[in-house]
This record gives sequence, C-alpha cells and structure tokens, in this order.
Amino acid sequence: MHLGITGNIDFKEGVSSPSDLLFLGFHGYGNDESEMVRIINAICGDSNADNTTRSTVATFTHYPTTRRPSYLSFRAPHARPYIGHYWYPDGCSVSERRRACTEIGDSVVQLLDAPAFGQFRKVLIGFSQGGYLSYRMVAEHPDVFDAAILLSPSFKGEAASEPVAGHTRFALCHGTADRTIPAANQQCARAKLTATGNCTVFEYPGMAHAVCDQEIIDLRNWLKY
Repeated sequence: MHLGITGNIDFKEGVSSPSDLLFLGFHGYGNDESEMVRIINAICGDSNADNTTRSTVATFTHYPTTRRPSYLSFRAPHARPYIGHYWYPDGCSVSERRRACTEIGDSVVQLLDAPAFGQFRKVLIGFSQGGYLSYRMVAEHPDVFDAAILLSPSFKGEAASEPVAGHTRFALCHGTADRTIPAANQQCARAKLTATGNCTVFEYPGMAHAVCDQEIIDLRNWLKY
C-alpha cells in the first residue's frame, strides 16, 4: 500500500499530557491531503495556517493561535483524471469498499506502531469518504484510536444493527441540507454510533456537504484542545 502523507509532528521529551493529540486526516472524494490540514489547523486555532476557501471548506475565521497541531494527513492511493484522489471507487460494492478500507487501515496502524508515536492520543478525522474510512478503522482496530471525528460521512450499505466495539469517542457532524449523502445513510450513521453510548452528534441547519465555522468551534470544544 502506497500512501502519500504530509505532516507536522511535535515530538517532546518526558511524560505526555492530555493535549498531546496526533490528528490523522483522511480527505473526501476528489480532494487531497491539504483539505484535512486546513481543517485540523482551524480546529486547533493555528492562525498562521492557510485557511483559503476550497470546494469543501468554508472560509474559517482566524482564531487565536494556541500551538501548531501534530498531524499526519494522508492522500488516497487512487488518482482521478487531472485532479484529486479517492479511497474507493464510486459504485463499488460494500465488500469492495470495506476491503479497500481494511488495506488502508492496516497500513496506518502499522505505521502508528512505531515507538515515536507512543506519546500521542490518536484522533482520526475524515470528511465524506474519509469519514467512512475513519469509522471502518475504528471498527477493525477498536483499541488504537482515542477519538474519531466523522465529517459528513457516507455509510452507504452499512447496517445500523452491527455493533461498534472499543472505547473510541465519536463526533458525528452533518448538515441538514446535505444532498450528497442520502438521508438514510445519515440516519444509519447516527443510529450505529449513538448506540456506542460514546458519540456526540452535531447537526448544522442549512449546511450542505461541507464544513462550517460553527462546526470548527464545536469540535474544538468537544476535543477540549
């Protein structure tokens, strides 16, 4: 498995603290790793980051700087013609989609097994396809990740009755005007994750398949970063 990665890691000596978060970013269909870097920087209040508006991300307010976050943002292995990447093909079966997510998840977990990452609490964050991928990584590796932020994830073909094990905290975010993710898939995600007893749902009136300023503020508070 070949994955492109861009990152910023603050390695510190001594005992880790609750703020030692390592974000693991997974972009949406047709985008790349820079999408998640902008979102992570916004959540963590890095006013030095490039928060330029793109197709998915609204123009974020420049919040007061705390410190630069530690992150690894991954690029999907499949390239679209001319621009963007994807984690799994449109229209593929549930089994094919899960198989693609398994291969990626196994590679990421193997990477995180390095001693250098032992000091961090690991936070998955993914948009759309990347949100579904993040969910599958928790489902298949329930003891690895401390938190998972799922931004407008696609749960197409998933069964709400299938339990999710482990201790991972979930934040599930979606907009009421999202027409890209069918309502049934959104309801499946909500039912499956709230059944864990460890999920906070954030709903944004009028937001389409995107990310908004209030969402950034809510996630910062949720993380207690």
